[in-house]
Amino acid sequence: MPDNPSAPLEYPIFDPERHEVRVVVIQPPKRRYWLHALLFLATVFTTLCIGARLQYNFNRNLPAFSAEASRWLDYWPWSWAIRDWFQLLRLGWPFSASLLGILTAHEFGHYVMCVRRRVFATLPFFIPAPTLIGTLGAFIRLKSPIRSRSDLFDIGVAGPIAGFIVAVPVLLVGLLCSKPFIPTTMQQSDVVLGLPLIFSIGHWMSGLMGSHSGVQGVYLHPVAFAAWFGMFATALNLLPGGQLDGGHIIFAVNPRWHRPISLLTILILVPLSLWCWAGWLLWAVVLRVTGGRHPDVPLTPGLDKKRLALAVFALLMLVLTVTPRPLPGSLMEWMQEWREQRHSPSQQR
Repeated sequence: MPDNPSAPLEYPIFDPERHEVRVVVIQPPKRRYWLHALLFLATVFTTLCIGARLQYNFNRNLPAFSAEASRWLDYWPWSWAIRDWFQLLRLGWPFSASLLGILTAHEFGHYVMCVRRRVFATLPFFIPAPTLIGTLGAFIRLKSPIRSRSDLFDIGVAGPIAGFIVAVPVLLVGLLCSKPFIPTTMQQSDVVLGLPLIFSIGHWMSGLMGSHSGVQGVYLHPVAFAAWFGMFATALNLLPGGQLDGGHIIFAVNPRWHRPISLLTILILVPLSLWCWAGWLLWAVVLRVTGGRHPDVPLTPGLDKKRLALAVFALLMLVLTVTPRPLPGSLMEWMQEWREQRHSPSQQR
């Protein structure tokens, strides 16, 4: 950034229709620090509540998440955690710190690269929400154009790499703290997570460090849960298409690849939503809606060999972190359950 970060900057804007560059002056964005701090603190609270419940269940060999009516606290632990907040909320700090550490590293990877590439951007907005992890993640907003394909690539790839670098040691710690699943003393969770390839590698590495639990039949520690969601977020962001980080990387590597690869990704996600996980349909819609738009950057020059090598590493991260069935529940399974409920005797009365 310039010596005076509050000073306006001149940006060359590429016009894809006229194939020409025009210069515009962009004013720096107004910082709303109070909003960023408020959202972050709210996200700390929601993730502490979820982490406290996960740790409470883990200590007692209870399912991490249960669909039983009596166990609704696994999904909505807010009032439970506040009831004895001093004793209970402190149970959630390993999960909360691990998860927010991964998300913060990801977003500040983008932000720091924006600063280095002289692109105005907001600080991260964290989103507290009543989800399985207490948040919907975080995001930053770009407030000025991007000057080149190299800058677009650097900004797009920096977030996933930073988050992945933090998530790997968190995963190893979480697996070392996990324990073998023993059916006679433990109950299986109703939410069975699909483990990506990075978990198999992590189990092998943790085995070298003294862990004796295998990749199957392990009761994940809350820190391992945080690592799983961090890896899942990395995979979602690296989906090659639209306005996702993976879409920015594809466009930077070759602008002509962006649209066909986005369409191909959609064609893959739709059947995955039918047979593996219904949530892929939402991401197919997101890619369809955003697939035709992209930051206008000059088509030349292209990327150097070092950045192309980083693009291959980004593809490797996607392979390591993605899983076809991350969570239970495909569209076909939902339809089958709906048919069974429709034709059950209780519904026919």
